[in-house]
Amino acid sequence: MYTQTKVNNQKQAFVVGVEYYEEDLFLEIELGTFHTTQLHAQRIANSVHNVILLENQIVLIFKNADSISITDDFLKYAFKFRLCTKPTMSPLDISKLTQQEKDDLVLNEAYMVTEEDMKEVQWDINTAFRYLQHQYEARDQTFFFLSSSAYYVIPTNEQMDQEGMKDAT
Repeated sequence: MYTQTKVNNQKQAFVVGVEYYEEDLFLEIELGTFHTTQLHAQRIANSVHNVILLENQIVLIFKNADSISITDDFLKYAFKFRLCTKPTMSPLDISKLTQQEKDDLVLNEAYMVTEEDMKEVQWDINTAFRYLQHQYEARDQTFFFLSSSAYYVIPTNEQMDQEGMKDAT
């Protein structure tokens, strides 16, 4: 029988990743597979502080100030780009809306993006960078600070409990 302590110490393999975006371009980065607890896997995903898209590289800056540079030659299978195909809605002046109208607006499906609205594109880093420069008339811009969108922690079938690890060594 498992006690609560034993269940909390149970380790499993998790695939951990993050998604960041700029306008309609989404960047998904797989951080890796980690053999840990679910809570620690979530902390790993949340450890990414900023993502910067440069002309030929992606820089991940972590909350502890460490950073990783990803290029098309190094870790090129760790990321993928997706475009949102849903037409953008015109901006609204929400200052004149009642609180109920604001609440309804938050739940309005016209403003929500779903998986069906996303299209994966087989782009390298330079193509994505040039797309943002061209699409948003930012030809002088030398980098794009991407905004956090989501993270994922996907368990695999591998499980190991910490007590079992001690016995095995």
